[in-house]
Amino acid sequence: MDGLNNRPVTRATHVEDNETKIDRLSVTASISTPVASRVGSNKEVPVGKAGDTKHIDNIDPEIAEITPDTHLDTTLQLVTKTLDITDNPSDNPYTLRAFVVGLGLSAFGAVIAEIFYFKPQTVSVSSIFLVIAAFCLGEATVLIPRWGKIGRFLNPGPFNQKEHVFIVIMASSAATCALGTEQLAVQSLYYGNQPNAASAIFMLFSSQCIGYGLLGIMRKAFIYPTKFLWPTSLPLAALFQSMHLNKDLAKKRLRVFWYVCLAVMYMFPMTIGISVFCLANQHSALFTYLFGGTNGNEGMGFLSWSMDWQYIGTGEFVLPMNTLVNQLIGYIGCVILTVTAYFSNVWNAQNFPFLGQVLFTENGTVYNQTEILGKNNEVDPEALAAYGLPSFTTSNALTLLVFNMGITAAIVHIFLWNWNDVKFVFEPFRPNALKRGFRNLLVPRNGNFWHRADPDSENVAPYPGTEGDPHFAAMRVYKDVPSWWYHSVLVIALVIGLVCCYQQGTGLPWWAFFISVGLAWFLTIIYACMFGIVGFFYQPTGVIQMIGGYLVPRRPVANMMFTLYGSNALVQAIGMLSDLKLAQYAKLPPRAAFTAQILGTCVGAVLNWVMMNSIVENQRDILLSVEGTSIWSGQNVQTYNAQAVSWGGAGSEIFGRNGVYWMIPMGLVFGLFAPLPFWIGHRFFPKLRLDYFNTFIILTWLGWLSVGINSSLLAYFVFGFFAQGYVRRYRPVLFAKWNLIIAAAIAGGCSLIVFILTFAVSGGSGEARPFPTWWGNNADGNSDRCLYMNGGG
Repeated sequence: MDGLNNRPVTRATHVEDNETKIDRLSVTASISTPVASRVGSNKEVPVGKAGDTKHIDNIDPEIAEITPDTHLDTTLQLVTKTLDITDNPSDNPYTLRAFVVGLGLSAFGAVIAEIFYFKPQTVSVSSIFLVIAAFCLGEATVLIPRWGKIGRFLNPGPFNQKEHVFIVIMASSAATCALGTEQLAVQSLYYGNQPNAASAIFMLFSSQCIGYGLLGIMRKAFIYPTKFLWPTSLPLAALFQSMHLNKDLAKKRLRVFWYVCLAVMYMFPMTIGISVFCLANQHSALFTYLFGGTNGNEGMGFLSWSMDWQYIGTGEFVLPMNTLVNQLIGYIGCVILTVTAYFSNVWNAQNFPFLGQVLFTENGTVYNQTEILGKNNEVDPEALAAYGLPSFTTSNALTLLVFNMGITAAIVHIFLWNWNDVKFVFEPFRPNALKRGFRNLLVPRNGNFWHRADPDSENVAPYPGTEGDPHFAAMRVYKDVPSWWYHSVLVIALVIGLVCCYQQGTGLPWWAFFISVGLAWFLTIIYACMFGIVGFFYQPTGVIQMIGGYLVPRRPVANMMFTLYGSNALVQAIGMLSDLKLAQYAKLPPRAAFTAQILGTCVGAVLNWVMMNSIVENQRDILLSVEGTSIWSGQNVQTYNAQAVSWGGAGSEIFGRNGVYWMIPMGLVFGLFAPLPFWIGHRFFPKLRLDYFNTFIILTWLGWLSVGINSSLLAYFVFGFFAQGYVRRYRPVLFAKWNLIIAAAIAGGCSLIVFILTFAVSGGSGEARPFPTWWGNNADGNSDRCLYMNGGG
């Protein structure tokens, strides 16, 4: 997830301080097959008519005892009543089909993720889609005749849940766009050089795996305790169980899945966004800025209606109401703030395009950074003084400001609302605890938690915070991953990363490299606490770039490398922990989860690099343009490069005390105070429910519309409020039965059509074959018929 432009679709769940209670509005979004998982799969429960009994596998959610008043108050109740707690340790995840299907989906996911990265609207590959695809492929292998040893090797029997989870963790680890490819793309597009294939791939391996090593060694503190719910893992765990506890029901759901999947695979450019206002007035710049949004960086897309699910996404189907409400507040605030700032000419806004991520000169022309670079891609102070400082579009500068505010607001929010849930993480760093830990190194003794003589032994006291948790208890039958595995990953990744820094001539010194890794480790602890409890976080790229700019000034490429290891490691570590919690819910052995993560990550890195090279080579001019098209956009690489040049090349002049944008780094200070009024108000006036507001989400969404295609937001909120506000509350059975399946089908259809269009139409294979121009495809202007500004102000 890359700073400004990768818009996360995650869930936020408020957890109260003392009782570890979960807002009821946040619970049912995580339920796929509620009743089928409340008891063990081998038990009999009464259903239907009085006196009838059926096997639990035959229970359908339509006859489940779910009402709008259903309550699941505590975390322990949630994970035991909505997820199956039984396990069959004899199920084997290490089958040939698990590896073949896992590697195949890893390749598909990695290619799609890299394609999505160069789209006007950055979206991610849906994990739910990977679950469905893996299930279909796994079930297909069951049809292979089991003749002889070869037949039994190819088809070891029924496709079990452990194989399924193993495949999905492998594929989801690959189905991300490695931040390292962003840096490689920037070097190719803006600096005219790129490291050789071996160096580039090893750099990707290092930057992708270093996060695993950073938090892998202390993973138990974030995975074992029940209070660390990892809410985004619950829908996946429930979906796995709904497929494997009831095969007949799974077939019925898959039919609906394919119907919906095919229904959203249409090719109609005008469906990206229909703006009644722009159709009424096609000659107004104000209407374009406010109501336009079908092309990259066109406008805010306010009240524009989209029917293209590629841009609407599926997050609204799983996000709880309180998150949607906070997003809506931020969205409306973003429209008001951005439009007002532009027409008030804040930071000379009208000298530049309304939206844009590249750097500009003071008079509004695109900033030619080669004019200020000397040897080794370092900024020459004399050339900088002669050519002038770069400027941002005001929308981009405002986004940097509010995102900085959001970073510190998130930290304060966690400490204010959830201190009782996270304080134990910091206990080992207290002086007395450090003293005891050092003494135990010299004189080992038995104990628990931080004082274990053998932390990987199965015969140990219960882990603190796991009391009464059957999921944790069930996992004790499996061997844990030895700590030295994660230590080895960390050491190897550090060595490779340090070698790449010097071999590629990035200009990042060794001491700054280790500071970036240390910074990632510290921030990951904070954000792992946040995401593990509330299910929402945003990558603090801006802070890392700022620190890197002050530590290693005048070196944009060094700043990118600093950001790569300081920011990407954080995202990878949190992804690792989320997968490990999913493995605990689904009873996948820890060593199998580790294997799947490492394999998927390495395969994904290689294919990310291959796909990035193809796109950059064939779409270079579009990626360098300010606006891009409705198909391709260089918004992400432009932002990454712009911030590297500004922070790493001229940070003190631009953001210093006398700089034009001095307020942007001050956003870190402003953000510290944002949660305080709500927290204080809730302490004195709890009936006002000020705890419903999450300033981190609001502030993040205040900068949400500064990039990409924005015509999808009205549909996003309409479908979200319908699904979460009406269906979930008043039709909980339908919600539990079909919500995740429909979301998965939409995500699947979008993934498939994007894959097809990229290679058949958009030039992903080297030659573009664009759609002809007609009334439904305004190829010479904006698709919504708003006045085409051509990137101008």
